[in-house]
Amino acid sequence: MRRTGIAAVIVVAAAAAVVVLALRSRSPEVRPARGGRPTAVVKPADFYATLRVSGVLDAAQFHPIVSGTPRTNVVWAQTDGARVKEGDIVFKLNADELEKRTSQLTSDAADGEEKVRAAQADGEKRVTNARSALTKSEEALALAQSQNQAAQEKAQAEVAFREKELNVAKGQLDKRQRLSEERLLPRPELEAAEDEVRAGEFALAKAQRALAQAKEDSAAAERLRQLDIEKAKLELEAAEADLQKSVAQAQRDLETKRTDLAEALAQLEQTQVKAPAAGLFLVERSWRGDPLRVGDEVEEGRRMGTIIDPVKMWVRCDISEADIERVKVGQKATVMVPAVGAVRLRGVVKAIDNLARERMWWEGGVPGKKVFAALIELMGREERLRPGMGATIQIQLEHIQQGLMVPVEALFAVEGRPVVYRAVGDRYRAVAVVVGKRNESVAVVQGKIGAGDRVACKRPAAVELVGAEKAP
Repeated sequence: MRRTGIAAVIVVAAAAAVVVLALRSRSPEVRPARGGRPTAVVKPADFYATLRVSGVLDAAQFHPIVSGTPRTNVVWAQTDGARVKEGDIVFKLNADELEKRTSQLTSDAADGEEKVRAAQADGEKRVTNARSALTKSEEALALAQSQNQAAQEKAQAEVAFREKELNVAKGQLDKRQRLSEERLLPRPELEAAEDEVRAGEFALAKAQRALAQAKEDSAAAERLRQLDIEKAKLELEAAEADLQKSVAQAQRDLETKRTDLAEALAQLEQTQVKAPAAGLFLVERSWRGDPLRVGDEVEEGRRMGTIIDPVKMWVRCDISEADIERVKVGQKATVMVPAVGAVRLRGVVKAIDNLARERMWWEGGVPGKKVFAALIELMGREERLRPGMGATIQIQLEHIQQGLMVPVEALFAVEGRPVVYRAVGDRYRAVAVVVGKRNESVAVVQGKIGAGDRVACKRPAAVELVGAEKAP
């Protein structure tokens, strides 16, 4: 890709060297004293310790341009590096095959809509017929129940009538038995009364059997009609289920066709590739660095270019393990980009990776040496900047303002202890000091010296010393 290819060419490894960036006062000025010996004036400490690293520019905000169509070829492309607005066309792709496919899918979708309507109409017809059959079965049950009720009422009335006749016959028999016992009634008349009772009992039993049979027949007839109703209900439920199933299937087929059509239309629209945002248009390049050109084939999902905002940039760099503890998010930095001249841009450390990595050999890495990736956000505006440009970064690690500072050339060792040679007239006295913060140019010291004192930057000869040269 564009950034990866450029980053592979640029060596991002930088020697982590601490240098001095004096902001509020100059370092002690070294100048010859009497006799030509260089000296420097002790001054209050006021300097920045910085870390110098190299990095690569990248866009803080970028919008990738990706092909949304099946394999096709480029028929037109916007000029690489052109300024574009959101919605501007940056690529045109061959749309012949997509136009044919869209036409066919449009026809398929129309057929699918007709199938949905046919399934709905046919299913509703079957449901209507099943509902009508259920209604007829329910009406037949109601009629049978009415007829059975009438038959049972008639049989019940017959039983009641026979019970009444039997009771009358029994009453006559009792009366005649008493008369017969008193010899007031001839025997044949008593026997006739007994015959009437037996005839009544027989008629009653017959009427009761007829009532029981009527009830049994009614129950059987109603069970048959109820079975007809249950069957009609099942057929209605099946018809309704078939209606839903057939319409749902037809609807799913239609939705599939509509989805395919929508995708084809979207792909057809995407044959005119538009800028997703306003900014600088950069054509995608191959791993060999060749830009995408008219006639080149592109597949769906392939990155074709990028829209970036050149005003909002940041720098990616690596911090060595030895220096990572001194670099913090929020520290200020100065960024210099050789490709745009001697412009110095302000920056700030935006992020630092928590996980170290080992740079590959093509990145300038050293086996066994690990680094931490860091991100420097640029604060100034420079529209000439482009992703992939190399940059030099000076990260301000610490502002030192306490103590006194002397050039590192003014530090010497006597019997293993650090000293400076403070000028006393034309001679020098060895003064023990404690060395604090330092860098390649200056160091913070504490001892019996003060601001304005002059110290030697070259060890004095024995004859130039005040007293013996020994550790005080």
